[in-house]
Amino acid sequence: MKKLLILLMVLISVIASGCGDKFAKEKEAITKAEQAAMAMKIPEVIVPYSIKKPTREDWEKYQKNFKILIETETKMLAEMQKSDAKIAEMEKTANESEKKDLKAFKYKIQQARIEFVRKVSKGRLSGDTFIVGVGSTWQEVEMAYGKPLKTSKDGTGFKEYFYDGISFRDWIGKGAPPPEIIKKWVSKEVQAVTVTGNITSDAGAKIGMTKDELYKTLKAKYVRKSEYPKGDPFVSQGKSIDPFEVVMGYSMQETQPYNLFCFFKDGKLVRYNVAPH
Repeated sequence: MKKLLILLMVLISVIASGCGDKFAKEKEAITKAEQAAMAMKIPEVIVPYSIKKPTREDWEKYQKNFKILIETETKMLAEMQKSDAKIAEMEKTANESEKKDLKAFKYKIQQARIEFVRKVSKGRLSGDTFIVGVGSTWQEVEMAYGKPLKTSKDGTGFKEYFYDGISFRDWIGKGAPPPEIIKKWVSKEVQAVTVTGNITSDAGAKIGMTKDELYKTLKAKYVRKSEYPKGDPFVSQGKSIDPFEVVMGYSMQETQPYNLFCFFKDGKLVRYNVAPH
């Protein structure tokens, strides 16, 4: 009877341990690491364009704080990549039920990162945004979207991160810089966004919309900055090479005026870019 009781207790213990979460400790450690990363102190970055009459000191402060922001976010991203690597390791030994649970855990972690990026970039983005947008650092792009499907090389004078249905670009600008300038150039932030996939922007633009649908959506949310002449900012500005038609409009952000370049085919939106004048 005593032996039977001991055997029963062992069986109960085995069953109970099997019903538990074998990755509980690892997930707890990852959650704490993520929270610690996002708790790193970062400076407030105020874009001088948002100030009525920015001074030289405003620009110097912006450049200094933006540099610190990138340095800190680089450390944050490194910790997040460690978390992703640990989750990937767990998935290798997980059964189907555990994989489903890890997928839910990954989603929870990702949503926390997205909320962080939205918070830290608020007031810094220009143009239509997609969690991140024009004015985001590359670190913020990766925090929100993960690693890109492919990345262009910096040596070409621009850098572009490609994802499924959306890409983010930065370029040197100012004409065609000589090779020695291109070689020294370091890409820091997003300067333009291109959308080709099933992604709804913060302003409501979506691939497949008709001109009228897009017009109504943008007109309800977009306005010209006050220093621009009054009038409808969504009047067609001409046509590009067939079969695309181009319509341009200013963004509603109060930092810098950005244009939307909307490309239609057979009356439906097939691609649009968010970029500066």
